[in-house]
Amino acid sequence: MCEENRSHPDEYNVYIEERAKLIHAQAEETHKFDRTILTLASGAFGFSLAFIKEIVPAIKQGTFGWLLAAWLGFCASLLSTLISFLTSQHACRKQIEILEKVIFDGEKRESEKNRAAKWTLGLNIASIIAFIAGVFLLVVFVSLNVPH
Repeated sequence: MCEENRSHPDEYNVYIEERAKLIHAQAEETHKFDRTILTLASGAFGFSLAFIKEIVPAIKQGTFGWLLAAWLGFCASLLSTLISFLTSQHACRKQIEILEKVIFDGEKRESEKNRAAKWTLGLNIASIIAFIAGVFLLVVFVSLNVPH
């Protein structure tokens, strides 16, 4: 604990408690995001299959590419979310390693990077972008194939 924090132990304890709550809230929100993306992307696949089977048994010529592109977007979203689970686990292990070196070995590791954390963020961003693209492409496909 640095010198300034020793002179204000109550403020430091409040800070530590609030920080722990925020870290827990962030973990919960991340879990909700991942679960939501997996549910929505899977549901969109199901919707598109039901749409084809029940509403448009004969896809209009030249529109299948839109559906295929939508499916690819949903697949990309699902895969990037699933891969982010692994990179997130690795990021946690790496951060523990960095903290242990700082606390127990007294090493200054501010410059050490946690690349897995950056990969996880990138995968989450890719997941939402791919999902939005899949939804857009599915809407185009549906609009082109809705019976008038």
